[in-house]
Amino acid sequence: MRYTRKELKCRAREAMKGNYLIPILATVSIALLTSSFMFIVALLFGGDTTLSLVLSQLASLIVSLIASVFTAGICCMYLNIGRKKPYGMNDLFRMFHQDPDRVIVVCFVLTLLDMLCAIPVYMVQGLLVQADTPEKLLKVFPVILGATCLSSVLALFVTMPFVFSYMLLVDDPEMGAGAALRGSVTMLKGNKMRLCRLYLSFFGMGVLVVLSGFVAALWVGAYMQATMVQLYLELNGETENAVQTEAAAENAKDRLPIRADDYNAEA
Repeated sequence: MRYTRKELKCRAREAMKGNYLIPILATVSIALLTSSFMFIVALLFGGDTTLSLVLSQLASLIVSLIASVFTAGICCMYLNIGRKKPYGMNDLFRMFHQDPDRVIVVCFVLTLLDMLCAIPVYMVQGLLVQADTPEKLLKVFPVILGATCLSSVLALFVTMPFVFSYMLLVDDPEMGAGAALRGSVTMLKGNKMRLCRLYLSFFGMGVLVVLSGFVAALWVGAYMQATMVQLYLELNGETENAVQTEAAAENAKDRLPIRADDYNAEA
């Protein structure tokens, strides 16, 4: 069974009805916690020396790796919502009890890929430092913007095949990090352009997010995550199995013999 973008979004909206509050609170909580630690890192290693810069980057990486375990917990929450199962804030800590090293390794790999894709930005950072006047800043702005856009596009296409890695880890406590990365790539074979079009379908909402001062980002982000869950459930065959089970149950119900009491009730 293959759903269209419209159908995936429709299923996501149905699943999220009345279920936005807790996932958004979880996302905000983790964002605030991560930002607080990043602020502490900036205070501790805010010098201009090479050692301070290296220590700052290392500490930031450690914070990001730990935060990834919470991010996997949020994925668990959205999976439960998509499957119409009970969920709660306790889902945030679930992956800490299921070999969190797996999640950390996946996050480390994705972080390295992001860093490689950000090389164009690193190459033009010197221009930004040298632009000490508004006139110079205007001259280098197109170059910096182009490098940023190039890095963003590269990161999107390079990391896209691994988009389901966290979900696979959540679903299989015995799965290793490498298996999760490979499993995500396998799931998306022949579906990469489909995923790209799904991303692009949220462009209009992205504009609304900017116009709202990024306040709407919480709701749009939850909607996008719920849609990704629906795609994941389709690609792993879970949605089709559920539909077949429901159809079999309906057929069995239709084949039930009519009792005498039912005849009397109809009379």
